[in-house]
Amino acid sequence: MIKHIFTLIWNKKRKNILLLLEVFFAFLILFGVFTFVVSNMRNYNTPLGFDTENVWIAYMDIDEALDSAEVYDMKSLLRQELTALPDVESVSYTINITPFSGSAWMNGNDDNGFELQTRLLKLDEYYAETGGINIVEGRWFNEDDIRSKYVPVVINKQMRDRHWAGKPVLDSLFLIDVGSNPDGHVKIVGVVDHYKYLGEFTEESDMTLVYEPTYTRELNSMYIRVRKNASPALEETINKTIASVTKRNDFTIETLESRRYRNSKQTWVPISILLGLGAFLIINVSLGLFGVLWYTISKRRSEIGLRRAIGATKASISKQFIGEILMVTFFGLLISSFFTLQFPLMSLFEIDNSNYYYAMLISAGIILFLVLICAFYPSRQAAQINPAIALHED
Repeated sequence: MIKHIFTLIWNKKRKNILLLLEVFFAFLILFGVFTFVVSNMRNYNTPLGFDTENVWIAYMDIDEALDSAEVYDMKSLLRQELTALPDVESVSYTINITPFSGSAWMNGNDDNGFELQTRLLKLDEYYAETGGINIVEGRWFNEDDIRSKYVPVVINKQMRDRHWAGKPVLDSLFLIDVGSNPDGHVKIVGVVDHYKYLGEFTEESDMTLVYEPTYTRELNSMYIRVRKNASPALEETINKTIASVTKRNDFTIETLESRRYRNSKQTWVPISILLGLGAFLIINVSLGLFGVLWYTISKRRSEIGLRRAIGATKASISKQFIGEILMVTFFGLLISSFFTLQFPLMSLFEIDNSNYYYAMLISAGIILFLVLICAFYPSRQAAQINPAIALHED
């Protein structure tokens, strides 16, 4: 049966080459669409590792004339007055590299016996509660860490599994320049499950969260966790409180959730556009396949009538037409897969290779499903042809 179908395809190779090319280009386009969609959606399904709802961020410009003691007093008073508000649960200070801002700080070396590349953030001892992060091993920072010989850090689980898999990690030292450790050593005191601050659609990187005391001028961004369904007047109250304590008005406040929405929208829009183009392509390919099959049947009525006259069943006629279209589709997919396999083999882009394979499977599955749907009705119509009428027409 397969040999017979292959012979029929070869004898009509000029007609089938158009169908093969249609499958070839459709697969390439769908592969490109789904590589982008799959890679982004897999990143999207990775947890951020921190809360965005009910968290506000205030950006402050600390007066250069203040010394470290005055900065500490000002920050302590501000935290005290804000947390005294009924709708404020906690307050934390961090550097200006905040979630979804597009800013990043990365450092690395090979001084630890392995190649280390990690993103860095500096935060105070109150951030675990304010940011809602999940400690899976060890602890978060506390005030006693100010007197620590080594700068305490918390790393994410991905970094732990990459460099300390199967080994104890708590209280381990490694070399990384964080700007406040003259000897270059930091000490791991805890591990968080995830921390992905660049965006929902970004790939999670190795992350090192560095303890920085409140009194330092470097911590000039403030996270404020508010209660759910907080009063609409709370923002005005917080604004007045910050202005009163800092004696400045050059600060801004925004919700972390609104920033997350704006950041994610930049990826959702192209995903929607590409999926729309993919749907448009699928509709056009469907119409083309259906038309080609219908035309083919009308041109082969005498052949179908002859086969029916010599004993071919309706089922065998239907299987023949479905088999022909599937074999042409298979060759089209085979040729296009040869080209798409070059992407993971040659690592042309910084994308996990599994995303390419998922995209290939999804694209091939859609095309095969499409071909079967389009071939089903014409093949049934071919099987219903009356052999006497078809031979009489010929």
